[in-house]
Amino acid sequence: MDINELRLIANPNHLRNEKIQEKEKKTIDMNPKLSDYLHKKYTNVYLSELNFKEIVKLIDTYINNLLIRRIVNETITTIIDDIIENSDKFDFCLPFD
Repeated sequence: MDINELRLIANPNHLRNEKIQEKEKKTIDMNPKLSDYLHKKYTNVYLSELNFKEIVKLIDTYINNLLIRRIVNETITTIIDDIIENSDKFDFCLPFD
């Protein structure tokens, strides 16, 4: 057997194309600032790529829920203000002259 054949048996990653490996390296570190923050804050904890993706999903879900709550609260407030201003039923809310 040739030495190169033994290397392929020992490490099949050598069969991959180098361009594919470069693309994979870029996708692993999608958010370098977040990754740096997590590594600095949790120095004793190993975070794999899967852990990192789950953390990003949790952050995205939290932000989406926050935006939904803000839109709903703003809409409800606007509706209540419109009803109070444009309805004669709530005259008691207006101050006396």
